[in-house]
Amino acid sequence: MKPQSPAPATSGPSLLQLVSDHALENLLPIMALRPSKLLLVRSADKSAESAVANLRAVVPVLAQDPAFKGYQPKIIDLPLSSTTPDIAETRDLIARELIANPGTMVNFTGGTKLMSIGAHLAASVFGRASFTFDHEQMRFVDAHTGRHERWPELGSLSKHFTPRLLLAIQGRSLDDYRHEPASDPLRAFGLKAYELRNQHSAAIEAFIKNLRAQFQTQNGRLPQEPEELKTLLAKPLPAGGDPIRFLLTATTSAGLTRSDSQGWKLSAAPERRAIERSLHLLSSGWLELAVLDCLQRNPRYQLPMWSFEHVKQSGNDSNDADILCVDTRSNSLRLICCRVALTRSPAEHLEGLAARARKLGGAACTFVIYKPAQGQEPLIRSEARRLGIDAAIEADEIVKAFSPHAG
Repeated sequence: MKPQSPAPATSGPSLLQLVSDHALENLLPIMALRPSKLLLVRSADKSAESAVANLRAVVPVLAQDPAFKGYQPKIIDLPLSSTTPDIAETRDLIARELIANPGTMVNFTGGTKLMSIGAHLAASVFGRASFTFDHEQMRFVDAHTGRHERWPELGSLSKHFTPRLLLAIQGRSLDDYRHEPASDPLRAFGLKAYELRNQHSAAIEAFIKNLRAQFQTQNGRLPQEPEELKTLLAKPLPAGGDPIRFLLTATTSAGLTRSDSQGWKLSAAPERRAIERSLHLLSSGWLELAVLDCLQRNPRYQLPMWSFEHVKQSGNDSNDADILCVDTRSNSLRLICCRVALTRSPAEHLEGLAARARKLGGAACTFVIYKPAQGQEPLIRSEARRLGIDAAIEADEIVKAFSPHAG
């Protein structure tokens, strides 16, 4: 029997909508009602103009979802003449559109208070169904200006959220977020390293210190020449007891090391960037891999993506690694930054995370720190509160925040 293809997206009646400053307040009513024509009433403000452009851009992204396949509403931009329109101007423009478009519903959630009053008056005069949209409660609130049988439920809409969709409604592109897959063995290595670090902290820390010392031979940095790097890669990694053997067994399964008669050796191309990446994963990247694995098994977090980028910062090589996902509790993007320990001040780390989140259109943030130095925890919590960032500090909080059984 031939599998059935997804049903095409259906289109409802026209929707006249005041453009909101809140991107999801613009998008969710459209997803729920699927209007065939979308009349966007806005002020002359540049931000409202950008919001209309973002809605135009998000429709093709939404149409990639099988449930919305083929959905192409006609979008009409209806700017008012002022950045602060009054009641009469808004009412008169909307009245003209309601005359020209019979059966059109009115969403007066967005705009200014005066614009909302004008929209409500026009809907009342023509007896058109109208509503406001409560994003926090995820529900329509009927304004009782016209007859409407039943507003759709919104609880299931979040399952259609993807990072690409939530970025598009903010005027951003996922193509600007460089990410790569993390294989099952790589995430399994992260979990094993997390377990061993909790149980054998001193042994693992000593191994990482010796590992760094073996490779970073020139003033704490890797050599430049390929031949020197090849020589380093041919040397066995520092030996250790059972915890180190368990760790390296997991790294071999993940493709980070290889073993021969001499012992374990780093498995990387003789290039500084490739070796630095492997060293980062062995010394601290295991934490983000362990968190990533938990996210993929936690229904609260959808479609987690791992970004690893080698960058130069303040003249030094460093690694910027984050996880981007959809947080279904807040119906928003969440950017998660994981650090085993801090190499700069808490303020620098947290401000850098906030800046990366702004580039993604204002994603919510969580800062994960496995082992802050003595006295750092109050500073981290204080800076995180100042910047509106969630903090998960040390193992217990990390497990509570991300484990598959977390609330």
